[in-house]
Amino acid sequence: MSIVGSLPPVKGVSAYTLSLLEALDEDGRLEINFVGFRGIYPHWAYPGGKPIEPNAKTPLLMGVRNRRPLSWYNPLTWAWAGLRMRGRVVHAQWWSYALAPVYMTTLGISRLKRKRIVMTVHNVEPHEGGFIKRFANRQVFRFAHHFIVHSEANKTSLQRLLRCDPARISVLPHGVLETPRTGMSRLTARLKVGIPDDARVILCFGNIRPYKGVDVLLRAFATVAREDPKALLIIAGQPWGDWAPYQKLMDELGIADRVGRRLEYIPSDEIEQYFVSADVVALPYTHFDAQSGVGTRALPFGRPLVVTNTGGLPELVLDEEAVVPAGDADALARALLRVLRDPELRDRMAVESLALAASLGWEAIAERTVAIYASMLGEEGTPAEAKGAEEHAGVRRR
Repeated sequence: MSIVGSLPPVKGVSAYTLSLLEALDEDGRLEINFVGFRGIYPHWAYPGGKPIEPNAKTPLLMGVRNRRPLSWYNPLTWAWAGLRMRGRVVHAQWWSYALAPVYMTTLGISRLKRKRIVMTVHNVEPHEGGFIKRFANRQVFRFAHHFIVHSEANKTSLQRLLRCDPARISVLPHGVLETPRTGMSRLTARLKVGIPDDARVILCFGNIRPYKGVDVLLRAFATVAREDPKALLIIAGQPWGDWAPYQKLMDELGIADRVGRRLEYIPSDEIEQYFVSADVVALPYTHFDAQSGVGTRALPFGRPLVVTNTGGLPELVLDEEAVVPAGDADALARALLRVLRDPELRDRMAVESLALAASLGWEAIAERTVAIYASMLGEEGTPAEAKGAEEHAGVRRR
């Protein structure tokens, strides 16, 4: 079978794709062919700086045939990839409208060759709206036989959009994203970040985009800062647009000196220090049709999360009071203060985060993914393209 997507050093869903490939490879029942990009985005379509992570290396996957033929600017590579797609199942990772022409060509040719197309939909709707973006998304969806989403809320959104049989949509959780770890202490982490050891730290991590609700968080933090003199907000991530409106809001609210900022992409080997430093991670998204990579990265650190009731975010917490209405700064402030003021509650929520992380392991996700492949080919209970099954086109014996 073949998986189409991106891998490090490309940003975006690469960490997810890598984890899935590693799990399927470890499962050991499939011959896996990965089809990726050597040139992934036009610069105008990626406002978050360069789409390649500096100093990151392409992973070595021993049991995966790893090819990167696709270039966004060369339609011949799209057609070539479709013609050379191996196996009877093609599993496409879908996340960006800018790649619609690539996917429509590659998956269209794959369908003409009678491949069965599974599509993991990371974003049911584009995070930032617009007719062209939504139209591109929907055109790509036409090429899939079956869909995978990461939460029931995402399934509802996709089913409403496509008006399709719900049996065509499977819900598989977004597995935890592991971060390179050195085992640093909280004190060491806070020294690296440059914050006091006795501060009560709220972390806002990841790309800064309109749907992430950073403005709502700043308004909420103004209340938190008045109530808790030791509260500190850390914002770490690459702005996807002008930072000036946020800076103006901080100045108006009088909280600029209580907000630590690192406004750039955070390399993988520096992520640990931010999550280890945090007392609580805030995900104040205002609208969302996906699951949060930031949230699934926070869980293995045992960090309490406060989230909004949008997309798959509520599934990342067990404490109902940690889920607040999207866009409600007052409710967000109350939820954050509740966690910051109560060490016993933080400890309990930390244990719950670790339990959720344990439930989102990739071994079970790989097992369910293989079952989806098999069911698409009418081979229930049998891997869709088992290693050594010579009757399957494109499958090779080791």
